[in-house]
Amino acid sequence: MNKFLIASHGELAKGIQSTVELFAGKNNAISYISAYTAADEDLSIQLTNFVSSVSASDTAIIFTDLYGGSVNQKITVMAAGKTNFHIISGFNLPVILETVLYTGKINTDFINCVVEKGRQNLKVVDLQPATDDDVDFFD
Repeated sequence: MNKFLIASHGELAKGIQSTVELFAGKNNAISYISAYTAADEDLSIQLTNFVSSVSASDTAIIFTDLYGGSVNQKITVMAAGKTNFHIISGFNLPVILETVLYTGKINTDFINCVVEKGRQNLKVVDLQPATDDDVDFFD
């Protein structure tokens, strides 16, 4: 079974949760941690609880907001040496959605592919003035 964790500094993970549930519905395989907020318990306890919920037959995919940030550092230490764990840092919504909606067994090749797609889909929108000839926004 694929198990997912979305962990961030502050409330970002809760915002991602709202949007993921809008597109994908509520999914008990997805956990969310908003670190360092008054309402949440200790980050180390939350991460330990997630790690201990992942069995050897599961695949854990963990999204963290900042590479090298404290959330990323702590989960990296806890996941070290676990071959069924994957961490994607610097996540964005399309990468998360593609990953959580994938129904197959997730492996390193899939992770590398989805991260590359995330890079390719990061775009600067050209804000040229519209004309009457503009029929399609994406042309």
